[in-house]
Amino acid sequence: MQQSEKQGESAELHPSSLDLNQVEHTPQVAKWLRLRASQWLTNAQKEFNEAIFARDGSDASLDRYADARSELDSAEAWALRVAEFLMRPQ
Repeated sequence: MQQSEKQGESAELHPSSLDLNQVEHTPQVAKWLRLRASQWLTNAQKEFNEAIFARDGSDASLDRYADARSELDSAEAWALRVAEFLMRPQ
């Protein structure tokens, strides 16, 4: 993937900035929400695993671990909110 494509992806709306109460429940939106939740969880889990294995006792590695754990917690919480949203009757 080219650098310009990577930058375009990062410009996409972050899931946590989305208010699910303001979203129309359509099949397309449901598909997008599932995809974004999956991507966020996958990336957060990858970063968390990398932070675990990179721990060397330094303050920087402990900060990286804490940040990765926080990001994973956020991704998990948002995925649960998405699941609840998708379970609501349309």
